[in-house]
Amino acid sequence: MKYFALAALALALVLPDLALAQGPGSYARRTGPYGGAIQLTANYVARDTCQAALSARRGAPAGQTVETFTIPVTIIIGPNPKGCGDSRVVTRIMTVGGPGDRPLIQIFFVDPSGRILKVEKVAS
Repeated sequence: MKYFALAALALALVLPDLALAQGPGSYARRTGPYGGAIQLTANYVARDTCQAALSARRGAPAGQTVETFTIPVTIIIGPNPKGCGDSRVVTRIMTVGGPGDRPLIQIFFVDPSGRILKVEKVAS
């Protein structure tokens, strides 16, 4: 019983760190009770604390396509013009669709030159 309690304690201490190692994921939600616009919260874990979401737009980067019934979003990650911060997590919040719009969002995180850093799909 003593070993079980120690193992449970060790697991409880390790699990939160494992979840944070992946970083916060992006998510989307409808803003109204009967559908409404889709608010996207896109999170990207940058290589350092000096990065920011410079711009975001609805659409895929040049040369990329998305599946049918998917909303493409491109977010440019680059050097923060305000300097370095205290977190590596870069967040961009935007409205990407309206009522009856497509149920899946594909986010392209790219650098200023257009190189894809990460692609993520989220349900709305």
